[in-house]
Amino acid sequence: MITGKNKTGCRKPGIVYHRTMLMLDGKYTKKIDYDKLPILKPSRHIVLNNEHPEWKFQLHNYLLYYDNRFWCMWSFGPEEEALVGQSILFSTSRDAINWEKPEILAQPQDKGFGYIARGFWIYDNKLFALAAYFTGPGAFGKGKKLSLHAYQWKNKRWQFYGKVFDDTINNFPPDILYNGKWMMTRRDVLMNVYALIGGENSFNEWKSYPVVKQKNRLNFLPDEPFWWKIDDGNIVMFLRDNSGKRKIFRCFSTDNGKTWTHPVKTNFPNATSKFFGLKTSRKYRVFISNANRYMNVLRKQMHLSISMDGNIFTGIARIDIPSDGRATLQYPHAIEYKEDLFIAFSRNKKDIELITVPLERIEKIFNL
Repeated sequence: MITGKNKTGCRKPGIVYHRTMLMLDGKYTKKIDYDKLPILKPSRHIVLNNEHPEWKFQLHNYLLYYDNRFWCMWSFGPEEEALVGQSILFSTSRDAINWEKPEILAQPQDKGFGYIARGFWIYDNKLFALAAYFTGPGAFGKGKKLSLHAYQWKNKRWQFYGKVFDDTINNFPPDILYNGKWMMTRRDVLMNVYALIGGENSFNEWKSYPVVKQKNRLNFLPDEPFWWKIDDGNIVMFLRDNSGKRKIFRCFSTDNGKTWTHPVKTNFPNATSKFFGLKTSRKYRVFISNANRYMNVLRKQMHLSISMDGNIFTGIARIDIPSDGRATLQYPHAIEYKEDLFIAFSRNKKDIELITVPLERIEKIFNL
C-alpha cells in the first residue's frame, strides 16, 4: 500500500503519495460561480456532418495529425449508444476546415456485434485505429464478449490487423511511460479498471495490472479513466464517477503503472462525463471537461482548466461553444498543432464538431 504525506499529493524523492482531495487550488475550494468564470472564445468552429438516412448516433471522437493530414474517427450507429451494428467512421482534412466525406473505418462482421471508436495509435511507424468489439446491446455486463481490435491504414484503406487484448475496452490510445514502455487503461466487461503495459515487441503483447474494481470500498463507480505523466517522474490517473457524487476521483502510481494508490474523491467537479487533457508545447497542461455539476442538463457547458504540474489546477474557463442552451456538448478529445488547440466533441450525441483555440488566448485568460 502506498502511504505518506505531501501537501500537493505529488511525490518527492524518498516520499510516497498522501491520499489528498486537493486537485483545485485554494480559490476553488468553495462552490464555483460558473456564471463568473472567464470565457474562452474559439477562433474557429467546424461541423463534420454525416448525412445518413437512418443512423444518427455519433460519439467517441478522436483526433490525430499524421502524414500532413488531420484525422478524425468516431462511433456511428442507430439512435442509441452501443447497439448492434454500431460502426466507426473517419474523415481527413488538410487544413482542419474542409473535411472529406466520412467513410467507414470498421464495421462489425459478426451477428449481434458492434464497434466503439477507441483512438488512433502510431506504433512501429504505422498508423493504427483502435476499436472495441462488443456484443450488443450495451458493451458491459456479465457474459458479454468484448475485445480490443486494431486496424492498420495501408494502401489508402483501413485493414483489420488483429486483436490487441481480450475482455478489454480502452479509453484513449496507448502512450509512452517514463521507462519507454506503452501504457493504456483497460476496463473489462464488469467495469473493473486496469493498466495495460507492454507493446515493446508486439502490438498485442500486454500485461494487465489492477487499478480499482467496480465494486470497491469507496462506493464509487469508476469509469472512463484518463492518465498522464507528472513532472516528478510518476503517473496520475483521473476517474469519472457514475455513482452520483459528481467529483473526479484520482489515484497515483510511482512504479510506472504496476501498482496504484486507492482512488480518492477530489474537489474537482465533473458532470458525470468523459474528460481529456494534454501537455502543451508551452509546458502547461490543459484539461477539458464538463465541470459544471449543478446544471439540470449536465453537459450543456464545456470547460478548460490549466495546471503547471499536472496535479493541481489553478484556473478554469468556460469554452464559448455556439449553442441553443439545450444542447449537450460531450466527450472532448484534443491535439495541439502549430500552437493551436484543436478540440473535437459531440453535440447531442448526434453531430461531431471541431473548435480551434489558440494557445495565446488560453495564456491571456490565465495570465500565463
